[in-house]
Amino acid sequence: MKRITKREFLAGTTKCVMAASAGAVAMSVMPVGARQLGRAGVIDKAVTPWPWPYKTLDVEDVRKRGHKAYYDGGCCYGAFQAIVAALADTVGEPFTQLPPQIMYFGEGGGAGWGTLCGAINGAAAAIGLVVDRTNTSTIVSELFGWYTQTPFPTDTSNDYAVHHLFLVNKYDKPLPQSVSGSPLCHASVSLWCTASGIKSTAPERLERCARLTGDCAARAVEMLNAFFAGQFRPNFVTSAAVAQCQSCHGAAIVDVVPKVKMECPQCHKPQWDHLY
Repeated sequence: MKRITKREFLAGTTKCVMAASAGAVAMSVMPVGARQLGRAGVIDKAVTPWPWPYKTLDVEDVRKRGHKAYYDGGCCYGAFQAIVAALADTVGEPFTQLPPQIMYFGEGGGAGWGTLCGAINGAAAAIGLVVDRTNTSTIVSELFGWYTQTPFPTDTSNDYAVHHLFLVNKYDKPLPQSVSGSPLCHASVSLWCTASGIKSTAPERLERCARLTGDCAARAVEMLNAFFAGQFRPNFVTSAAVAQCQSCHGAAIVDVVPKVKMECPQCHKPQWDHLY
């Protein structure tokens, strides 16, 4: 082994110190949004600016993915995973780095609380990845409005099940349909169970929500495709009943949130006393 002199050792050490200092300076001047710390606390790679890139997706492919993913992780995971996995296959990074398991919480209307339907919750989150804030709100509002007025499961999903076109086949009969009039899980499932005579714990109800999940993911992609093609036009309008309620709650009664779009009479019956 070659021996080095003291002078050579000190010269090499100086070079190392200078290189480390240069790296530290480079890190300090790099914009925060352009770097990402890895597990060891060092720079991994540049962070993709938000909104993330989007490419046109196959609506029916996403519908099938959503139906299958429901059985893997529930309605919120299912809709989110369907869209994000399709984008991972089409775009690649950063979608390949995003764990869809973050949407497990949305099952059953949010940890089983029966609030916002997980299918539109997950689809809305996926929309928010690729669309700016203002347009996300517009597209998500349209998605929610569509959900409240659509008979689920759709004819398309029922047909897919009958002809074994889904990626998993749990039940191959057409299921009864119902319109929820609400974006809430509790209302949507309860009204369907009442209309169909099927219990909420039955396999048919699970299949209903799986088909609905695929339907919601597909509808979200339809709107995203239209938006990025410059063809998206929202057309949902609140009902006359909501407008009547807002005529007071939007002006005279300012202590009640006025900007709601759900059907008020579904929960607030005409014979009930108002707070004011």
